[in-house]
Amino acid sequence: MTGSGGRGIRRSLVAPLLLVAAVLACATVAAFLEQPVWAAAAGAGLVLVFWALEALAWRSAARGSFNHAVLAAVGGAAVRIGFVLVCLVLIGVFARPAFPTAALSFLAAFTAYLGVRLAAFSGEPATPRGVRTR
Repeated sequence: MTGSGGRGIRRSLVAPLLLVAAVLACATVAAFLEQPVWAAAAGAGLVLVFWALEALAWRSAARGSFNHAVLAAVGGAAVRIGFVLVCLVLIGVFARPAFPTAALSFLAAFTAYLGVRLAAFSGEPATPRGVRTR
């Protein structure tokens, strides 16, 4: 991915930039369709929080042993999904008419996030650290 001047955008910045754009796009579409803009921004914003928790889990996993990495990956996945579900349920309980807007915005932003994540990291050769061959 290249920007102006031929220099590339760092891969670590692609996802958050996309997610900020997704929040703005979902809020704009919600305003155009006369739906709750705050719910659209909240739903798409949950994906931004999902990304931040994922980055934190992977950073933590990279620092420890193999068992720590597995625990961080599995535990991080459970925390991310749990956080999103709790937030969507809270929106559904306290603002029932806004729930579909939040849920669809989350789904749209999450789909875009997964697509960009797949495109950004596919074909990347694995760089083993500290692995010795016989």
